[in-house]
Amino acid sequence: MIRQALAAGRVDELAISTAPVILGAGKRLFDGFARDIDLEVAKVYSSPYATHVRYAVKK
Repeated sequence: MIRQALAAGRVDELAISTAPVILGAGKRLFDGFARDIDLEVAKVYSSPYATHVRYAVKK
């Protein structure tokens, strides 16, 4: 769902959380887009368990 919303230009902000745990192969969030998506880091939060990055989607 997020991939379709990003591709349609309907997302103003995106938050991605990363935890230092290996769970499997995963999926590349930004692979396969017809155009580049320009993101600007708006805020970063971190703890011993995860890093949370909030991005502004530039239009």
